Amino acid sequence: MLNSFFSGGNSRGPFRFLRLLLHFPNFIRLTWRLFGDQRVPIYRKAILILAELLAVAFAVAYLVNPLDFDFIPVLGRVDDLLIGAFVILVPSAWLFIRLCPEPVVREHVDRISRGE
Repeated sequence: MLNSFFSGGNSRGPFRFLRLLLHFPNFIRLTWRLFGDQRVPIYRKAILILAELLAVAFAVAYLVNPLDFDFIPVLGRVDDLLIGAFVILVPSAWLFIRLCPEPVVREHVDRISRGE
């Protein structure tokens, strides 16, 4: 199942977003495993760290001047979570995964899919 998410596929729009929601825990697990893998070069891990530092700066800026969607019934309750998870964490993790050696990524995706 996770293989279908990382294969790229041609799905667009809301279905791709729903797949991201479904696989979000595995996406984070993959990022964590790749970060700990010695076969991933240190400079690529540094890119993830720099991207996360930028994300922290964005989070602080958001705390100072939040963009609240409280006027929309459902979105008003989850906008902070969405900002934190999908605007801050996902882009940097996605970039990191894309920069990692493909055979290493495939190996970890397969292991996560098998439940290891």
